[in-house]
Parts: sequence; C-alpha cells; structure tokens
Amino acid sequence: MIDGKVRLIMAKKETVFSLSAQIRDNFGKGASRRDRQNDRIPAVVYGKDQAPLHVSLDHHTASLALRVPYVTINLELDGKKFVVAPREIQKDPIKPIYKHVDLVVLNDKEQKERLELADRADEMAAAALKVRLEIAAKSKMDLGEVAAPVAVAADGTAAPAAEGGEAAAAAPAADAKEAAPAAKDKK
Repeated sequence: MIDGKVRLIMAKKETVFSLSAQIRDNFGKGASRRDRQNDRIPAVVYGKDQAPLHVSLDHHTASLALRVPYVTINLELDGKKFVVAPREIQKDPIKPIYKHVDLVVLNDKEQKERLELADRADEMAAAALKVRLEIAAKSKMDLGEVAAPVAVAADGTAAPAAEGGEAAAAAPAADAKEAAPAAKDKK
C-alpha cells in the first residue's frame, strides 16, 4: 500500500523461456517411462535441415513454459542453441503431467510472427469470449435465463406475463385426464 491506495501492477506474461535439454540415447515405451519417473519429459526436436533429435526436458520448468499460449523456447542442447515452439503436446488425462512433446525449430520470420501473436493473445482471448457471450445471449441459453417472463395465478397455474410486466389473468388448466383424450384424437 502506498498512501492508502492499492496499486495494481500488471506484469506482462513471459512468452520466451530458456530451457536446457539432454539427448536421449534410448527410445521406446520403456525409456520414456524411465524419463517420466525421473521427472523428465521425453521430447523430439524437428528441424527443416536436420534429423529429428530425441531429447528430454526437466518436467517442472518445461511444464511452466508449456502452459503459456504462443510460447517460444530457447533450447540449449550440448552447446547448440535452438529456438523452438511446441507443435504437439501429449498430456496424461488424469495426472497433471506431460507425457511427450514435439518441438519444431523456428526461423526468424516464424519467431517474429509468434511473438506478435503472443502480444495479442489477451486481446484475442477477450474477443473470443465476447463472441461466445453474444452467441449465448442470442440463443437465450445464457446461464438459465427464462426466455419469457411467467406469471403465477392464485390457483398455482402458470401463464405468460402480459406486455409491460403486468401479470395476465391465467385461466385454470384443464384436468390432465380430460386433456389426454383430446391429444389422442388429433393424432
């Protein structure tokens, strides 16, 4: 608190993370399970002019980075540096862990585009929410609102309310036994 006023400081979300990776020599289901038991995420780095690199990432730091939309990762691997982005992320459906990540190497143009998208991510999310709310309002499905107001008569029957918010005189409903044969005759 400063001078009795609360100041909110909006910190910009970090969209570029630096991670270090280790090369994996063992592949397959068993090797991936061992990596996950050691708090590592098995991953593959795909590039345009290189063979796929099988790596493992620290689960904690990688999971923090993978939660951010439009994230760009500076990956350090045995002295080499790659700028990558997640292409496909496989998560466990029950546990809060990542099972596997596919990373793709970005060129300079793709890096700029991704950073611009990350800057506009909050704006795009707000616009998408606005559109969803407008659609819900138009379809009258928003949070259980009743489409037309209903008035309740003294005998407990419901009738649509009249224009202007005044309750209309509700006629008592016919007995259910009498209404049933009339419905059969119409069919």
